[in-house]
Amino acid sequence: MVRRTVGFVLAVAMFAEAAGVAWLNWFLAMMVENQRMSLAGLDPVMVARSSRVGAVLFALFFVGCGVLVLVSAVRNRAPGRLGTGLLVTVAVVHGVLGAAAFALVGVKAFAALAAVLVLILLFLSSPGRPRATGPDGAAGPGAEQPPAAPSGATPAVAG
Repeated sequence: MVRRTVGFVLAVAMFAEAAGVAWLNWFLAMMVENQRMSLAGLDPVMVARSSRVGAVLFALFFVGCGVLVLVSAVRNRAPGRLGTGLLVTVAVVHGVLGAAAFALVGVKAFAALAAVLVLILLFLSSPGRPRATGPDGAAGPGAEQPPAAPSGATPAVAG
C-alpha cells in the first residue's frame, strides 16, 4: 500500500518537475536571446539552442522516470534493474540539485528538492508485491531466487 501511494505522489512530482525544468531552461534561452548575452565569447544563439535542447532532454528524463514510477505503482511492484538504475540516477540528480539550490536559491527550493528525494528513496525501499511464479510453482522470469549454497556445503537450518 505504501509503494502505491508514494508512487502516485512521486509520479505527479516528477511530471511537475519536468514541466518546471523545461520552462526554466526555455525561459533562460529567451533571456539569452533577448539580451544578446555572451558567455566568455560564446555565440548567444548557440547558448540559447543548447538551453532549449537541455530543456527537452531533462523534461524527457523526468517524464520517463515519472512514467516508470507510475507503472510500477499501478502494478505495485518494484521496478526492474534498469528502472532502479534510472531512479537511483534521478535521486543523485536531486541530491546535487538540492545542494546547489540551497547555496544559490535558498531553503525553500532545497526543501522541495529534498522532499522529492525522500519520496524517491521511500519508493525504492518500500516493499511491493512479490514477483509472479510460473504455473508449476517455480519462480517466473524476473523472480528473485534465494542465494545458492556453495557446492558441497549443506544449508544451515535456523534453530
